[in-house]
Amino acid sequence: MRAGLSEGGLWYGVFAGPFAWALDLEASYMMVQTACDTGRPLLLHLASLATFLACLAGLAVSRRAWVRLRGGELSTSRGTSTGSGRRFLAASGMVLSTGFALVIVATEIPNLLLATRGC
Repeated sequence: MRAGLSEGGLWYGVFAGPFAWALDLEASYMMVQTACDTGRPLLLHLASLATFLACLAGLAVSRRAWVRLRGGELSTSRGTSTGSGRRFLAASGMVLSTGFALVIVATEIPNLLLATRGC
């Protein structure tokens, strides 16, 4: 394992998106009644922003790993099952983080409508 590229980082990239979306969904369900009662949906927006940023962090970690694995830095692992597995994890992390970031944006739309139209 080279400096700056760890198994934990690869797995973080894979699981950051799904866990961030699940956290966003649960936080939204938990806070919607309070947001409606007080007329302040700011916490809903902040939860979505925080989880969106977590997805972007997962994307950045996976992208960095992908570049390092595809480039010359770790070319000795090219063609080995370990190198292929790491590239697969990096690519999966990029796809999952991007997809779940889009899902978080899509689930933020009802929060925005809630804020403009009331409960």
